[in-house]
Amino acid sequence: MNRKTILYVDDDINMLNTGEDILINAGYEVSLAKSGVQAIKLLNKGNRYGLILLDVDMPEMDGYETFEEIRKISGCEDVPIIFLTGMDAPDFEIKGLKMGAADYITKPFIKDVFLVRIASRINTAPAATAETMFDEQKLKEIEKVLSPAEVAVAKLVAEGCSNQEIADRTNYSYGYIKKMVSGILDKLYLKNRSEIRHMLKK
Repeated sequence: MNRKTILYVDDDINMLNTGEDILINAGYEVSLAKSGVQAIKLLNKGNRYGLILLDVDMPEMDGYETFEEIRKISGCEDVPIIFLTGMDAPDFEIKGLKMGAADYITKPFIKDVFLVRIASRINTAPAATAETMFDEQKLKEIEKVLSPAEVAVAKLVAEGCSNQEIADRTNYSYGYIKKMVSGILDKLYLKNRSEIRHMLKK
């Protein structure tokens, strides 16, 4: 997984567009979600990020509720989450930090300060190795039904790589990887990418 990837969650389209421009120009890869519900759906599909920027004041599911749901998703237990909000009262910041947020940034933010705080929090730790991350018994089981190439792709899916990231790392086309992942799910009788991670992760 590219650790310089950020998921930005905000119901304010203008803020999303502004933040996306700033982050892309600073060299980050950015995915956008217009609600907490949409963010959860992205993460449940197996998308993983080095950092999540999360607006607090959103309809349907606010930032605090979204934070709690994200922490329940396998592979998202430790991803740094920064709250973004226009509410600058100390109580809101204290609540966010007590929940385990990496930081709390009030809007409107100063571009340079915003980028420095992100750079200091984004997860740049190296990905876990296969030896420490995967259940060897499960690997032996799937090797009986999958080809060596499919096993390698399944491992990358379990690491949280997107189809595009897998394509980049394996030099296969995006379409080929998409079909391969679908075939892996069918052969293992699994419904989604998260289930691959649950099966292989120790």
